[in-house]
Amino acid sequence: MGELIASLLELIAEIGLCIQEFFFRKKKKKRRTYEKENKLPKKRMISPNQRVFILFVAVVFILFIATIFFPSSSNKELTLKKITKIEELLEKEKEVFGKYPKALEIIIRNNPLRENLLEDGWSNSFKYEVKEDGTDYFLVSSGSDEEFKTEDDIIITRN
Repeated sequence: MGELIASLLELIAEIGLCIQEFFFRKKKKKRRTYEKENKLPKKRMISPNQRVFILFVAVVFILFIATIFFPSSSNKELTLKKITKIEELLEKEKEVFGKYPKALEIIIRNNPLRENLLEDGWSNSFKYEVKEDGTDYFLVSSGSDEEFKTEDDIIITRN
């Protein structure tokens, strides 16, 4: 039902744009005749289709700039999801081998779906340390300031 409404709205918008384009062409023809009769230079006229394109480009540019200067808070959410997945994989490793792996890279196991798992939401590597006996681990994301041992670090310990 939603697709039908979206299609109808798109059709109405397209018809409206065609009508505007028709009246624009009529106005432009009248203007060119006036300019020719009075020996005036041609005035630049922007068609409705060009206006839509310019508006589209402007909106895309604004969104691009906004994502650069105002990063979303979803980086923290993404990091928490990755940490949860890492915890699951570490628990499976301990279940199978009896201890946590020495290096975090081991949990990837050449799986291409896990290749980005070792970076937090800010594209920084997690810090991972495991006790010598392999029974406990320490996992840290440096957070948004990209520095360890600050307030925004996300720390997970398993003892």
